[in-house]
Amino acid sequence: GRSLPRLPLYERVASRKVDVSFRTAEQAAELIAAFVGEEPLVEAVVFDMDGLLFDTERLCIEATDWAGEQMGIGKAGWMNYRTLGSNHQEVKRIWLAEFGPDFDYDRLSTLVGEYTRRYLAEHPIPVKPGLYELLNCLKGRGIPLAVASSSGEGTVRRNLTQAGVLDCFDAVVCGDHIARSKPAPDIYLAACAKLGADPARCAAVEDSRNGLWSAANAGCYPLMVPDLWQPDAQTAAFLAGKANTLSDLIPWFTAHISPKMG
Repeated sequence: GRSLPRLPLYERVASRKVDVSFRTAEQAAELIAAFVGEEPLVEAVVFDMDGLLFDTERLCIEATDWAGEQMGIGKAGWMNYRTLGSNHQEVKRIWLAEFGPDFDYDRLSTLVGEYTRRYLAEHPIPVKPGLYELLNCLKGRGIPLAVASSSGEGTVRRNLTQAGVLDCFDAVVCGDHIARSKPAPDIYLAACAKLGADPARCAAVEDSRNGLWSAANAGCYPLMVPDLWQPDAQTAAFLAGKANTLSDLIPWFTAHISPKMG
């Protein structure tokens, strides 16, 4: 069952102040009521990538620090905390809002990419603890799996291939495939569609606020493995589960995989 306490709805939505534009406070309350009132039966799983499967958010911070210094604005890795879970277009919008419309974001992005590629050419992709154990567990049960990452397809496939897990996934949906960034539901709806899965029977594993709200907005069961961010009260209210590592989610999945699966 769920480990979250069944608090009154008004407590769960933090005085009904919801600052995500895709749902009103009333809709958020309905969403939470649906999650609280029903035990999930999982028939598919969709994973975020950066900060969840791989410890790449910290690498991106290091790369952005370096790129910022090259461009004369100083270490700028702190901006990554503002953009967690966002796709390229949304990240650019946030940077221009912070540094002005004349800021050369495309050069910054190029420099970040150069640093990252250089690092990964010399080091293995930093895999998060428990990744292989969880994937083996889910594949052993015949669960369809997908990746829904805000990163571009080239980056996603490179990282999955380098870690040796690309073949574990039946579908890959990337930020450059989707017009609206997380927290819009689009990327999770697309991943579920590619798997032929009902979002109401799909678990979504995430580490960021934008990602968790995207999953919830799509109607999936949001599971969290924190990385750089711990959930605020509004987000924690609708989590179906939370664990310290990916393999720590195995008991949750064991309890909630649909009996119709293997």
